[in-house]
Amino acid sequence: MNQPTLTPADAATAVGGTTSTFLGAGTFGETWRVDDVFVDGEPRSAAVKFLQPHNFHPGLVEREIAGLTDISSRRIMGLHEVRTVSIGGTDYTALLCEYLPGGSVQDNLAADGVPGQADALAFAIELLHAVKQLHAVDRVHRDLKPENIMLRNGSWSSPVLIDLGLSKAATETTMTRYPQRVGSLLFMAPEQLRGERARKSSDLWACGVILFTVLTGQHPYITSLSGKTEDEVAEEITGPPRALPAHLPDALREVVVRLLSEDAFERGTAKRALKDLRKATK
Repeated sequence: MNQPTLTPADAATAVGGTTSTFLGAGTFGETWRVDDVFVDGEPRSAAVKFLQPHNFHPGLVEREIAGLTDISSRRIMGLHEVRTVSIGGTDYTALLCEYLPGGSVQDNLAADGVPGQADALAFAIELLHAVKQLHAVDRVHRDLKPENIMLRNGSWSSPVLIDLGLSKAATETTMTRYPQRVGSLLFMAPEQLRGERARKSSDLWACGVILFTVLTGQHPYITSLSGKTEDEVAEEITGPPRALPAHLPDALREVVVRLLSEDAFERGTAKRALKDLRKATK
């Protein structure tokens, strides 16, 4: 985890809270849990993302706000409000978001290992529901990975998508100059690894990698990153994935393998994957 540049007192005082806990830092800023923040007239805990002005493009802030407000869903992290706050004489944009106790998928895998089959199937269905809802409003996440999916109250049946800073409307003029890799290497689709534009099918590839990881505790292609360059890792992410356990329901295995199709058009849609996954519950 990247280290914070703010102090707990900075984070709490800036938004009128009492105490704060560092949650994590990324390219554009850092996120803190701040307690007793007044939102809509009531004190509550909030996940506050402080965006550092020298590290982000204003258009990316607009994207994240749009991504969090386009959809009202328990599967997408809620945004309470946006504030401009001053810390040490520097103005920050602060996104006050829903605080989600329970940790990320990555946190839960690291702490407890892979879930049981019933929990994994429930997670798969809810994850694809979330992506279906995102795609229904023509948004592409572009950075789906275990760290960007929270488990509400630690439940595998209640994943919540967060960190929409890279998401964009499918019809939006891009701010990215291609060819350029955009996303997290291990969860980027082959076309993203080639520096091409991420589309809805790229999100589906990421879902396939995430589901494979949740089911097996392993990446479908990469066994180790040690000593490898980014290009060498990208070269390994090609062809069919390693085999899934034979005891898994056929419908579940077939969906994951299809989502990991090298050709984007073969991945289908989140709606189709969701329909096929439901066969595994019968």
